[in-house]
Amino acid sequence: MGWSTADSMTPHTRAAGGSCPPAAYPPISDYSLIGNCRSAALIGRDGAIDWLCWPRFDSNAIFAAILDQGRGGTFRIRPAGDAEIQRRYLPGTAIVETTYRTSGGACVVRDLMPVVDERDKRTMLVPEHEILREIEGLAGEVVIEVEYAPRPGFGLDSLRLVDRHGFGIWCEAGGALYLQSDIPLTISRDGQTASGSAPVQAGQRRYLSLGFSSDGPAVIPPLGDAARERIERAGAWWSAWAGRCQYDGPYREAVVRSAITLKLLTFAPSGAIIAAPTTSLPEQPGGDKNWDYRFCWLRDASFTVRALYDLGYTEEAEAFVSWTLHSTRLSWPNLRVLYDVYGRQPRGERELQHLEGFAQSQPVRVGNGAQGQLQL
Repeated sequence: MGWSTADSMTPHTRAAGGSCPPAAYPPISDYSLIGNCRSAALIGRDGAIDWLCWPRFDSNAIFAAILDQGRGGTFRIRPAGDAEIQRRYLPGTAIVETTYRTSGGACVVRDLMPVVDERDKRTMLVPEHEILREIEGLAGEVVIEVEYAPRPGFGLDSLRLVDRHGFGIWCEAGGALYLQSDIPLTISRDGQTASGSAPVQAGQRRYLSLGFSSDGPAVIPPLGDAARERIERAGAWWSAWAGRCQYDGPYREAVVRSAITLKLLTFAPSGAIIAAPTTSLPEQPGGDKNWDYRFCWLRDASFTVRALYDLGYTEEAEAFVSWTLHSTRLSWPNLRVLYDVYGRQPRGERELQHLEGFAQSQPVRVGNGAQGQLQL
């Protein structure tokens, strides 16, 4: 994704627990994808993380405003007031860069899930999962607003945000979920939301880090210069991966961008390749063909792995073949239509009736009933 066409953004209010009209939902095309080959998040043009499942692609959602603007939960960083927006991926990476221009100045927000080389993991303490958000002032002064409203378990789990002074804002979300912020945040009286604002001036950087630990002691990464180093390390990792692409024909930039997107659908611990990182986004807004695609279809994944192999990414192809051999042994003598990322049978399909669905497209489904079908 190169520079998008600049447009304007004005503040809007998300209904707290109420129904939202379809027009209140941003188009699906407005979302950018970030990930670390274990999970993924979707970020809207308004700086809102409206979709995130941790610790795996098929885990319960922590943010799901894309499926219910009022109940789903979001993590938003944006300028106060009107702003013009330009957005791109940093070339050869999965780092999203959004530039905001206001009447008072300009700033850029960079969003990513840090990744590190396997060798570095043996010598560095890194969190199990992290979303890192960097705000850099470019000109003048921009007042940045932050809204942090996790809703674990698709909004069904109990929630109470706790400020562990000096160690961030914590809550239980199927594990420890913790937010560190250079911008002071205040927790609402009901413990459901944290919010705050602060000016960012030209040359100034502020950071927010959202971490997750499913078990064991949580690693709390520092902000400041250490956060900048994590961004540079992730950029170098992705650039090195993109640089191995052997395609040298027309539209190489678009081909590399597509390869990065496919890479984001791989589950590195096992080698599985999922169909999509989301559930229940409709084929047509208002329709009912809303399926959970956070699993691996052998048929579909074979096309993905062939594309990656043809581009020179043999490691991903070998990992997928190993995963396939393992998964089919588990289901022998039957060959299933789809598997979860560890090669097991996915949970049964169910509907989440408390969520209104993207642009009121119901039902919202978790799990996939296709596992009992015959697909050719």
